[in-house]
Amino acid sequence: MKIWIILLSLLASVAVGWWSVRHKPAGHQRSLKQQLKIVSRSFIAGIVVYFALMSVALLYLMITTA
Repeated sequence: MKIWIILLSLLASVAVGWWSVRHKPAGHQRSLKQQLKIVSRSFIAGIVVYFALMSVALLYLMITTA
């Protein structure tokens, strides 16, 4: 189960990164600040999804083992 949680968090991170860079005008370069902002948003999204899924798994295990 944990490998699926890790894979889903990576997928969320990649999806946020893709969503952030999909509207790039032709010939336009992003500044380093913009690139770091995109990377940080992607990283934070992955972390949030990871901990949310771990919380759901913990709740599930607490309920089913009672």
